[in-house]
Amino acid sequence: YVSLSPWDLDDPEEDELEWEVENSEQLQTLSKHLSKVPQLLLIDVDANIQFSLLVMIHVHIVSALEQFLSSTFIHNVTNSDVLTRRLIETEPEFGCRKFTINEIYAQHSNIKSTVAGYLKDVIFHDMRKVKPMYADVLGYDFEDIAWLFKAVRLRHDCAHRAGYDKEGNQISVSVASINELVA
Repeated sequence: YVSLSPWDLDDPEEDELEWEVENSEQLQTLSKHLSKVPQLLLIDVDANIQFSLLVMIHVHIVSALEQFLSSTFIHNVTNSDVLTRRLIETEPEFGCRKFTINEIYAQHSNIKSTVAGYLKDVIFHDMRKVKPMYADVLGYDFEDIAWLFKAVRLRHDCAHRAGYDKEGNQISVSVASINELVA
């Protein structure tokens, strides 16, 4: 038995960020996650257990989509000088940062890691922030995504209150709503 201190272990956040910068298979990963959902819906469980299963599946779908949005954006931006510059010029967070003249070269040489670190902290299910970022930086307009805003709101109730809203009412989640979300 070897005792390891927390400092002996790799930083999982750093490993994940490295994966997002290097990985270019975001769509395949999302498709793999979503392709499992119909099989999960076939699991025969009691009616009182099915609600919990549907709550977990809803969280899984939205989390997979959030990961897709995050890793797609991070990969594309950090691997393109043009997109990195566009993000820096359009994202208000970067307009607020200040540094001295003698820090310019240090900041410039670390710009990709600075941008990647910033993006890793963006909550990619906050579509009010993500939708304009995608439009401003990648030139992609999600158009009407009211369905996604609703799914994210439900995900919050699923993940943080196990399928109940703030008033303690059970949320509406069904096999049909799960299938619609996947579609």
